Amino acid sequence: FAPDFVTFICILKACSSIGAVAKGEEIHAQIVKEGLIGKSRALGNALIDMYFKCGSLVKAQEVFHEIPVQDVISWTTLISGYVRHGHGEQAIKGFERMQIEAILADAVMFVYVLKACGIMGMIVKGQQIHTQIITEGWLERNIIVGNALVDMYAKCGFLTKAAEVFHFLPAHDVASWNALICAYVQHECATEALSCLDDMQKEGISPDVTTYACVLKGCGIIGAIGRGNEIHVELYKKGLLNTDLFLANALIDMYAKCG
Repeated sequence: FAPDFVTFICILKACSSIGAVAKGEEIHAQIVKEGLIGKSRALGNALIDMYFKCGSLVKAQEVFHEIPVQDVISWTTLISGYVRHGHGEQAIKGFERMQIEAILADAVMFVYVLKACGIMGMIVKGQQIHTQIITEGWLERNIIVGNALVDMYAKCGFLTKAAEVFHFLPAHDVASWNALICAYVQHECATEALSCLDDMQKEGISPDVTTYACVLKGCGIIGAIGRGNEIHVELYKKGLLNTDLFLANALIDMYAKCG
């Protein structure tokens, strides 16, 4: 039986998941031999993704340029690959080229390019993208984009702006709160982080592992042993200490830093 587009896409995903780049290259050669790469953008995008996930950035770029027509998914696959490997500057350049070609960004694209701005500390570019997001109405209709904006400002060291964007969001989820709480902790504003935890719980949003880990780090920074004890009890009641070693380590670290 001859494999079709769906077969190849699924097999390329399998190669990605186990890092089987040699097998991926064999499949790529077969796809080229059968003249399929120009007939399916989804197949081309799967090849780009496979090479990025296997760490072959040059091959991913080559395939991207081999695709006759790139759509927003092709560009997102390319830019997200750059971001995952820490190449923020290339991701931003890719985003700029995409805009020159008049391809409209979607929510996923904005998330990755904001991550790139955060990696590079490119606050001016991040502010430009923020303006574009507001103009296109993404903040009102997509909480993930809003969360990415909060995280970008926090990583660039603009905590006041991060908090401003957070409070402008029409709704918050656990990721929104985590972006703000972790930002405060990273910049050693632990009192603000603990206050955010209180506000988060008042909103009826349950903390997750990331929230607890950040807040425990905050307790250690300011020596808030009483609050750390309260969180310890909460984790015990929820049974999280038996299932998450990361949290247990965060507790040990908090108690050690509190003396």
